[in-house]
Amino acid sequence: MNDFQTVVTIISSLVSSVALPLLGVFLFYDSKKRKANAEARRAEMENLTGYADEWKALYEQRDKRVDELNAKIDQLYKEKEEDRQRIRELQEKNTTLALENTSLRIKECQVKGCKGRVPPSDY
Repeated sequence: MNDFQTVVTIISSLVSSVALPLLGVFLFYDSKKRKANAEARRAEMENLTGYADEWKALYEQRDKRVDELNAKIDQLYKEKEEDRQRIRELQEKNTTLALENTSLRIKECQVKGCKGRVPPSDY
């Protein structure tokens, strides 16, 4: 009986020292593997999120720059239209003055004492 107890003790000690740790390794191996995969996926998602944030910031910066340039272009077109209007007014004034100058040249008296006016005038 003593031998039987010794054998049982040896077997139980072998099971507790070898089999239980091996069983634990096999049971938790999948858990560790899934945890590692989950951490890798989370790190990859954080990396992709970082890239997405960078691209979004660049896109917003580009949109802001485009808006600034559009505002500047609109301002330049407004100034150009003002210049055209001013040129048109100056051309009209110049034409009016040229017509008035021509009219005055026609009416100019080239002879002193207006009896023999050259060219003749109605007044």
